Amino acid sequence: MRVSVVLFTSDLRVHDHPPLRAALAGADAVVPLFVRDRAVTAAGFDPPNRAAFLADCLADLDAALRERGGRLVVRGGDLVEEVCRAAAEADAAEVHLSAAHSRFAVRREERLRTALEADGRRLTVHDGVTVAVPPGEVTPASSDHFAVFTPYHRRWAKAPLRAAAAAP
Repeated sequence: MRVSVVLFTSDLRVHDHPPLRAALAGADAVVPLFVRDRAVTAAGFDPPNRAAFLADCLADLDAALRERGGRLVVRGGDLVEEVCRAAAEADAAEVHLSAAHSRFAVRREERLRTALEADGRRLTVHDGVTVAVPPGEVTPASSDHFAVFTPYHRRWAKAPLRAAAAAP
C-alpha cells in the first residue's frame, strides 16, 4: 500500500490545496499532519491571540478532514524530526508540502528534504497557495529588478494565475 504524508503549514484548509490533491491522487492512504514547530514558538510568534486563532484553524481543518473520512495528526517539537517520525510510522514514501519563500521556510525545507532522503523518502514541494504569482515569475524587461512599484504591479496584474484546486 502506497502512503503519503501531507504537511500542512500556513495553508490550513482542504480546498485549493495542491499538496493534498497530489497526495490523494498518488497514494492509497494519506496522513494529514501539522507540527507545532518548536522553532516558531521559541521565536515568540505565538502570543495568546495567535495561539487561539491557530487552535480554531486546526479544529476547522480536522473537522473538514473528518467529513471526508480522515483526521488531522497534530504533533509538537522540531518540525523535521516530527515529520520524519510520522513518515516512518506510516511507512510513507513521500511527504507533500506547499512551497514557502521566507528564509526560515526555505532553510526548514532544505533540512526536511535532507532528512527524508536519508530515510529513503521523497519530499515533493508544490506551488504555494499563499502567493498569487510565484517568486521570479514577474521580472522586468530591462534589468534585474524593478525600481518602482507601478511597473511591477502592471506586469504582476498580467501574469496568469493557476486554477484553484477543488476540495477532495
